[in-house]
Amino acid sequence: MTYLIIKEHIYDGLSNSYFVVNQTNNLDKANDMLQGYNLINKTNKDVLHSIIKYESPLVLTKEVA
Repeated sequence: MTYLIIKEHIYDGLSNSYFVVNQTNNLDKANDMLQGYNLINKTNKDVLHSIIKYESPLVLTKEVA
């Protein structure tokens, strides 16, 4: 399981944009990174950071006879 740190730019009159700024497999480390990014951008209200849990999809393969 991977945790993605997402940066969201909020615009007036335009769609918001999203960027993956970091990733980790450790939830505690992801929370620490999120706190750091939020502390850095504390004065900029047009930028938000969040964590998204990403699980790779289960892919089933079918053998061809």
